[in-house]
Amino acid sequence: MRLLDKYNRTSLIATCFIIIVAGFVYYFTISYILTGKVDKDLMVEENEIFDYVKLNGHLPQVFKSEDLKIKFQKIGNEKVVRKFSDTQYYNDLDREMESGRSLVSAVNVGKQPYRIIITESKVETEELIRVIFIITLGIILVLLVFLLLVNRLLMRNLWQPFYSMLQQIKQFNLADQQVIAPLNASIDEFNDMNREVTAMSKRVTHDYIALKKFVENAAHELMTPVAVLNSKLDNLAQDNDITVHQSKLITELYGVIGKMTRLNKSMLLLARVENKLMPEQVEMEISEALREKLSEFQGLYQARGIVVEAHLQPCHVNMNRDLLTNLFNNLLANAMRHNHTGGKVIVDLDASGMRMSNTGKDTALDEEVIFQRFYKSSESEGTGLGLTLVKEICDLYGFQLSYHYAGQLHCFTIKFRA
Repeated sequence: MRLLDKYNRTSLIATCFIIIVAGFVYYFTISYILTGKVDKDLMVEENEIFDYVKLNGHLPQVFKSEDLKIKFQKIGNEKVVRKFSDTQYYNDLDREMESGRSLVSAVNVGKQPYRIIITESKVETEELIRVIFIITLGIILVLLVFLLLVNRLLMRNLWQPFYSMLQQIKQFNLADQQVIAPLNASIDEFNDMNREVTAMSKRVTHDYIALKKFVENAAHELMTPVAVLNSKLDNLAQDNDITVHQSKLITELYGVIGKMTRLNKSMLLLARVENKLMPEQVEMEISEALREKLSEFQGLYQARGIVVEAHLQPCHVNMNRDLLTNLFNNLLANAMRHNHTGGKVIVDLDASGMRMSNTGKDTALDEEVIFQRFYKSSESEGTGLGLTLVKEICDLYGFQLSYHYAGQLHCFTIKFRA
């Protein structure tokens, strides 16, 4: 969930809660005030009755009224407790029961005590409370909607520099040697963050260029002594005076130098893949390329008695041609290197992906480490970078690479598309 949406949702929930609580408090406060006004009116009527009895010595005449009713009841020696209470009374005009507020009191006319019941209608009061409450609630809701709209527009404008900087970070690519553009925002925090991110991108780009040059120079310088060693070994191998033991040592040195050359090339290619320095991509049908690559490996497989089964269907991918060749080379070499004499290799290819299966050890490999660089079994003669390169190439193009062991076969599956 976006920060802005999270903030708006939290703000809306908190505001609604406050409005509900404030609405109840506001309603009961207004009701209390207006009820107090009705009680004062009842007390005025009560005082008028007291004054009339004191002046005239008898009860006043009661006139019919829709909103006010006064009753006098003779009582004995019982004590009357003066009190206010909510009640219901019958409205003669509307012929229905209505809510009202009553005051119970007592007055003595001569020696005869009377109970006074004064009831006043609360219909107008309740209607007034409802009108005030509805108007107030409407104003609050309109204000709330207005605040949310203003807040949403304002927050979007306030956060625009952040989203602009985030977009630059997403598009940041070391291979392009670009830096994060400076930002001139009205928010100090965004300006501080932009300065730090810009400075960091410059440092990272500088370090990347320096590291890239170092790797290229180191690789170039390494190839020179390797070429010299090969040349010296060639001259030494042509010497007629070498012994059988020396010839064996020369052969071993050729193997070591060859491994060093392959390792150097693999590390350079791995660095280029990781840093996305092979942008050239073409749409191609790869079944024929895989068939040609199987033909190249056919002699090596036959030398070890490995049987190859290929089930190839047309498949189109969009990727770098050299990386596709490297992908096939590493998978086929891995299937041969970790196989046993008389084993088999099964290659399946269809429109969604490919699977390379081979016999080998009777136990499954550790899925957590087989794709780590320089990981290899003790009897392996590889560089330990083959499957790492396969993994990096798949990650570069968004392919899904997986391994599983089933039916005494080690299976590496690549899904080109879901």
